[in-house]
Amino acid sequence: MTAESSLAKVVRVNVEYDSAGLFYATSPDLKGLLVAEPTREALETAVPEAIKDLYLALGENVVIIPAGDMDGDHPMKTWVGVPVGLARCLEIA
Repeated sequence: MTAESSLAKVVRVNVEYDSAGLFYATSPDLKGLLVAEPTREALETAVPEAIKDLYLALGENVVIIPAGDMDGDHPMKTWVGVPVGLARCLEIA
């Protein structure tokens, strides 16, 4: 395990709604993140899975946890990817 892979990763996620009736999530912190769902609730369920899958593709197994207030209509949400080994030590996995 490298020193970098033992660090938590903060992923800010922009949430937008468009005229096609879909909610979209993208991130300035995680290149390639693009999730589209018909409801905000479905989007907020799909986003952590997409973040986990992108990190797994990079060879990093992480547990995704919300950071801050996930309620409300704020256009940016924050998630944290905690490496599985660290999550076990912190008893969050």
